[in-house]
Amino acid sequence: MFSVNQGDVVTLTVSVPSVDNARGCNGIGHGVLMDTYIEDGISTTRGHSVSRTFMATTAGTFVFVCSQSSCGDGHSSMIGQMIVKAQANPAPTISSLSPNSGPPAGGTSVTISGTNFSSGATVTFGGNAATNVNVTSGTTITATTSAHNEGVVDVTVTNSDGQSATLTQGFTYAGLKITSVSPNTGSTSGGTNVTIKGSAFQNAATVTFGGVAATNVNVVDSSTIVATTPLGPATEQLIVDVVVKNPDGTTATLHPGFTYSVPPLSVASINPAIGATSGGTVVTISGTGFTTALNSAVTFGGVAATNVTIVDPVTMRVTAPAHAIGTVDIAVTVGGLSVVKTAAFTYETVPPRHRSVHH
Repeated sequence: MFSVNQGDVVTLTVSVPSVDNARGCNGIGHGVLMDTYIEDGISTTRGHSVSRTFMATTAGTFVFVCSQSSCGDGHSSMIGQMIVKAQANPAPTISSLSPNSGPPAGGTSVTISGTNFSSGATVTFGGNAATNVNVTSGTTITATTSAHNEGVVDVTVTNSDGQSATLTQGFTYAGLKITSVSPNTGSTSGGTNVTIKGSAFQNAATVTFGGVAATNVNVVDSSTIVATTPLGPATEQLIVDVVVKNPDGTTATLHPGFTYSVPPLSVASINPAIGATSGGTVVTISGTGFTTALNSAVTFGGVAATNVTIVDPVTMRVTAPAHAIGTVDIAVTVGGLSVVKTAAFTYETVPPRHRSVHH
């Protein structure tokens, strides 16, 4: 008697020694006959061997006997059994989930990766049945999370034959929240690239700093957003909240979230750079370090400008004073700091307007 597993490839060999002395064999030799697998029988003579290879596709116990009925007096005792053990389908396994977190309300579409998933498989998150379960292949299942309290839960896939696999602490239920912003300080001029960490971020979420929309917002995954800070406030309130808003309307606020610092005072450009000697030209000054928290002043060739207004941290607007013809420096002072833009503005005489003569 011997046993194999269902699905095994079996080679059965019959060898007859050259000195076989079975009484009455008369040189016929021996063989094997077995139901299902060797129904046509195989046989060989003294001093030879014969083999038959087959796959054990059917489970059960199969009796085999000598196929040569005239091999001698011992023919009736030449009997045995082959046992084919039934082999169950392999159990499923889970390797990963994407995403692996979502809100307690459920509704997160999750892709489960693993092996040996079968049609009709079910999925649970923390014991609660998932919906929209679709076995797309033996290695992939898509499903929608059910509602669950906040926390980390096991994820279980159960095949239709009852075999299951569990990914321990495979999914995190977490409400929308912001846990950190890094870096959490930057220039009031904006342009600081930050990474926002938290949970339950959704694709197309928006971000604001002090109520102003960030740029280049990219939801990397449900726990990470990268963004670029907008212009900061021109006022003395330099610490602002950071707010993430999901497309479903839910919001999360980190307070305090980000601190704007005033960068060094600088002047980058003057527009327009030409005006009348009589003054009155409205000039926009672009630069950095402008703030309403400190007194500001501007001079054109040493003469004070009027209507000095801080538009935002990088923009100042003034009215040029009267001055003699020529090119002059512009000096910008904010608090106790000053910076000079040399040869920044040119005064010209405005040609008089001539009335047209009608004949």
